[in-house]
Amino acid sequence: MEIKVLIVEDEVLVAEDLTEHMIESGFKVTGIAISGEECFDAIEKETPDIIIMDINLQGKLDGIEIAKILNQTKKIPFIFLTSNSDDATVNRAIPLNPDAFISKPFNKNDLRIAVELACQKHNTRVVEEASTDPKNVSTQAIFVKENTVYKRIDVPNVLYIEAKGSYSNIVTTTKTYTLSYNLNHFAIQVKNPVFKRVHRSYIVNINKVEGIENNSLLINKTAIPVSKQFQKEILGLFVKL
Repeated sequence: MEIKVLIVEDEVLVAEDLTEHMIESGFKVTGIAISGEECFDAIEKETPDIIIMDINLQGKLDGIEIAKILNQTKKIPFIFLTSNSDDATVNRAIPLNPDAFISKPFNKNDLRIAVELACQKHNTRVVEEASTDPKNVSTQAIFVKENTVYKRIDVPNVLYIEAKGSYSNIVTTTKTYTLSYNLNHFAIQVKNPVFKRVHRSYIVNINKVEGIENNSLLINKTAIPVSKQFQKEILGLFVKL
């Protein structure tokens, strides 16, 4: 699934340039907004994963004021875009904890790095929220790097994660993603309560279990072995009549 980006920028040429770079980098642009009102309308129509926000917008609300409202309501990761880096602007922006800053004029590489940084910070927040409010995280998404682009994976679409030596595969309902790190690293980074370790080579989404056969879990017609050390905990999660 493509990561969805909303661009909030009132300079037409800059907005078009941003859109072109995002599409070339494999992202989906959900829209271009030139004001706070259009930003909020665009979010209601299609919630983005990341917002690229110009600080110096014309109208009743500038980018900092829009971000302040979003922090209180939607909590969508956002990147500030600005040509004004004076102390007063920076002091207003920093308390809002933006995921990245991009200075005008920008280049394609700066933009890509900023979006990747926002993705990484998002994953960190998912882990932190899991430890305080597991119910809030169960419908969240994680971002996985595929080539040079981060792809969004909705947690409910993950079937299981399988160890492949020093790598891991995330198997979802639509495709398989390869991670450049092992299963232990995944378990540390993504502490979502729906993910359960059942074997040294497998972590499963417990909500995707379709059946139990001997000491295996059936997920999408695949038998996932449950090691002896995990059997009591895992098999005890299910009511067997």
